[in-house]
Amino acid sequence: MISVARLVRDRRRTVARTLRETFGVGLSDLGDGLTWGEARLLLEEAAGDPSTALGADLAGWAYPATTPLLISLSAQINDRSAAKRLMPWEMGSSGMEHGASDEELAAAQAELNAGIVFATT
Repeated sequence: MISVARLVRDRRRTVARTLRETFGVGLSDLGDGLTWGEARLLLEEAAGDPSTALGADLAGWAYPATTPLLISLSAQINDRSAAKRLMPWEMGSSGMEHGASDEELAAAQAELNAGIVFATT
């Protein structure tokens, strides 16, 4: 009960939205139609799912997003600057922040290409 009460206190709007949109219950149902224990289970489930308002908030995402939506966005966006604006998470500026040089990237790409084999049956 205490953990749910703290979560409601700290993220009231997000918890209310998650309960209503995801599970069809509201904060006003707590204690009557929705036990505190059940609310804890539901909120734990939602916390691990970034397609819920609570899960996205806890992950630091700008909005909730399902896996199919993210796959669709990834497939449609070829421009990194557009992707940075559309993805729910904050994206780094480039792949170089990991320290890979152009030569290392070329070698990795060549190794990947060498491992791709097309077979005919």
